[in-house]
Amino acid sequence: MKPVLLALVFSSFAAAAEFPELYNSDPGNPQPTPAKGALKMLKLPKGFKATLFAAEPDVQNPIGLSWDARGRMWVAENYTYAERAKRFDLGLKDRVIILEDKDWDGVAETRKVFTEDVQMLTSVEVGRDGVWLMCPPQVLFIPDRNHDDIPDGEPEVVIDGFTVAKDNYHNFANGLRFGPDGWLYGRCGHSCPGRLGIPGTPDDQRVPMKGGIWRYHPEKKIVEVLTHGTTNPWGHDWDANGEMFFINTVTGHLWHLMHGAHLVDSSKENPFVYEKLDTIADHYHYDRSGSWTASRDGKANSLGGGHAHIGMMIYQAEQWPKEYRNKLFTLNMHGRRANVERLERNGSGYVGKHEPDVFLSDDPWFRGIEISTGPDGSGFILDWSDTGECHDSTGVHRTSGRIFRVSYGEAKKPEVPFAWRKAWPKADLNSADEHARALAIRELTQFSPIDAISGPMPHAVYPELGFDAVKLAKEDTSSFVRLTLASTLQRMPVAKREELGAALLAHAEDANDPFLPYLVWYGISPLAAQDPQALVALAKDCTWPKTLRWMARSLATQPGALNALLAQAKAGQVEDILGGMADAFKGIRKAAKPEAWDGFVKLAAGAPEPAKAGTTIHTADPERAKARTTYIQELSILFGDGRALDDVKKMALDEKADLSARESALKTLIENKPDDLRAICTQLLEVRGLNITAVRGLALFDDPEIGQKLAGSYRKFGPAERPTVIDTLVSRPSFAKALLKDMAVGKIPRADLTAFHARQINAFKDEALSKQLVEVWGELRESAADKKELIEKVKKQLTPATLAKANLSQGRMLFTAICGACHAMYGQGGKIGPDLTGSGRANLDYLLENIADPSGVVSADFRMSLLTHKDGRVLSGVVTESNARTLTLRTMTETLTLDRADIVKQETSPLSMMPEGLLLAFQPEQVRDLIAYLMHPVQVPLPKAP
Repeated sequence: MKPVLLALVFSSFAAAAEFPELYNSDPGNPQPTPAKGALKMLKLPKGFKATLFAAEPDVQNPIGLSWDARGRMWVAENYTYAERAKRFDLGLKDRVIILEDKDWDGVAETRKVFTEDVQMLTSVEVGRDGVWLMCPPQVLFIPDRNHDDIPDGEPEVVIDGFTVAKDNYHNFANGLRFGPDGWLYGRCGHSCPGRLGIPGTPDDQRVPMKGGIWRYHPEKKIVEVLTHGTTNPWGHDWDANGEMFFINTVTGHLWHLMHGAHLVDSSKENPFVYEKLDTIADHYHYDRSGSWTASRDGKANSLGGGHAHIGMMIYQAEQWPKEYRNKLFTLNMHGRRANVERLERNGSGYVGKHEPDVFLSDDPWFRGIEISTGPDGSGFILDWSDTGECHDSTGVHRTSGRIFRVSYGEAKKPEVPFAWRKAWPKADLNSADEHARALAIRELTQFSPIDAISGPMPHAVYPELGFDAVKLAKEDTSSFVRLTLASTLQRMPVAKREELGAALLAHAEDANDPFLPYLVWYGISPLAAQDPQALVALAKDCTWPKTLRWMARSLATQPGALNALLAQAKAGQVEDILGGMADAFKGIRKAAKPEAWDGFVKLAAGAPEPAKAGTTIHTADPERAKARTTYIQELSILFGDGRALDDVKKMALDEKADLSARESALKTLIENKPDDLRAICTQLLEVRGLNITAVRGLALFDDPEIGQKLAGSYRKFGPAERPTVIDTLVSRPSFAKALLKDMAVGKIPRADLTAFHARQINAFKDEALSKQLVEVWGELRESAADKKELIEKVKKQLTPATLAKANLSQGRMLFTAICGACHAMYGQGGKIGPDLTGSGRANLDYLLENIADPSGVVSADFRMSLLTHKDGRVLSGVVTESNARTLTLRTMTETLTLDRADIVKQETSPLSMMPEGLLLAFQPEQVRDLIAYLMHPVQVPLPKAP
């Protein structure tokens, strides 16, 4: 950038002197690769050329960009984002600058500051006589009606309600961009749920959001959420046909915007969303067999670089060669490159195919954060320029940033900026172009309210559609148009959805489409609560396996509707109805038998062998046939059929039967609790392969003798089975007493009882039992002073010299035994707590603070629940799913689905599942080995067998 012109620009901004002084918080004061050196480290395909459009100090921490009609680049600079301990430094401010390259040599000559008095800035968009800024929890509009690059007044809040989470705050709202349809679009990650509305909107009229894509209409003042889910979307663009695609991190990187879609994530706000849509890409850019965190440091380069994708463009200009046109480009952070996707039609939607990666950087500081097509058709890449990332607590380097222009050959100054932009197909219901018809449907329904993540909004008012959607659904030959109509279901009154749903379901050719069964279900599912008989009517002729199964699941717990469904069932529908019923009754032990059940069973017995799902030629599927038999047997028991229960008992006790079949039978017996269950479990307690299941059955009986028997038999169980036995022994006070008695005499190793188990024993509030725990195992120390004392004590012990002597293989074995039930590392372990592979564990202070005080910051997904069962057991774990009838609890050793009627008391603790006293049961050398293993950057082998 030319220094004379730069000085002239700055001379007109007195406010610049008030801008807070920037600082870098990354330890050791590392220095970035010089900007010109970083430019040379950018590897380009043959014929391409890159220039340094701008670099520090003229641009720093660039987080987003936009273009104005004059071809100038507006850049959002974010300085307030900070390391995890601070989250945001609100002593700093963020800034919007304007960069212009007047002679079109690829280097910006002028820089203006538009505003430097905002905070938590994630994106900028220009248009409608002003500048739009995403500053969570708000979207701001700064008017500039005379276009003189000087704000006409104070920022106006146009939308609020975006949350910034305490943990995973990097998932916050971002990505403002006007679509060619006149709406302002944006994105938000699922860890920052919000309730969106214009300022002053009552809470019950706000639109809930937990990840996905939202949009706002500036004239109508309407805000709506278009998709629900994903992890952290951070890039989107539209193709030549008006279809929007967006990019995401971790849970699949590529998605097609389908209005009303529920996408893969962990949310459970809608009880009728049983399955969510996955990424449209047919590949991943990292090895999915392990943890996403294992894709760092070049380990996933052969697959595309890693799990984190930021920024996106669909290249539609002509400056680059033809082979790049209409391809989708996204920046892969850990791979330091651009991934390229080829978009192809797939059924009613699209699939993304992996093309060769481009624009690889050898600069370790390269953190590409946005990619965009410029006024002349060149590509522009924003580089945040730092070494860490959101999961590394390594501080923020605020005084670096680069922007590269990438052109093919010599770029030419355009006569008109963005002349390469072409109009979308003209919206027309009568056009021969399926995209034009789809755009017409969206245009005609754009101001009809769309369902929220939890279902229809209670105050929604639906205007008439303005076209005959049912007639179009019956007659249109395009599955793409039918997909758009499926989305339209969610913009209609629930009472009017049956007719359109029936017209869409009548297309048997769409039965195994990758998208339509989902979108149609999302649209008709509210009928399950509001008009179940309408859903029964839709099921009558339904040939779509997934949709029919979901219908049956939603109707199964409504006796009248279920009976009607069974009475009208056809032979080809048997498996899907049974599967839906089994899903619905999971965790429920007794239910009234529908009048039509016996007739349905006869229908199932006479039905042809089930075919393999998705096949067009009938091919018998033995697995589906086996599932049919199992479903009928288990549901018959649920409905009180004693003969079916007797058959299950025989199977469980048959020594010649397949072991897996016996285990399945025993689990069915435990679910249904026949009078002789205790005797059966006692008989099978010595059978290897069934003993652990038998232990879980015996846990249902409140008899001290059972606790004594399990404690006395402890050493008969293998190492992998013992955690389940311990779990059972701490579920009742009488069992815990037997456990501690045998531990006191050395029959049960003290180290096998974790601090988590010790905390559960204390939760009984039995003074004698807690005293026994202290005498035998030790004392849980959970006060702030105790935690600090423990951290200092362990830190003094774990000197670099001590850690260097650690046996890392022994440390891994300890991790597997003690931590692995809840946490995963390198793709192995449990899912109760966060994956630890990339959690900043190389820092000893960070590691010890999280072990000694794991409840310091607890995501809602990992809070501990304590359930008291009516049979006397106390169960601890994380509630992963909940509905009106059942609750699913993930413990350290199993996942339980429990009938709510059996839960006497439920307590949700603000504490982490991980207790504070984890290290208290270990010897000093064990602590050394475990901590050294946790700090080690790569996996190590387990100890060799003696």
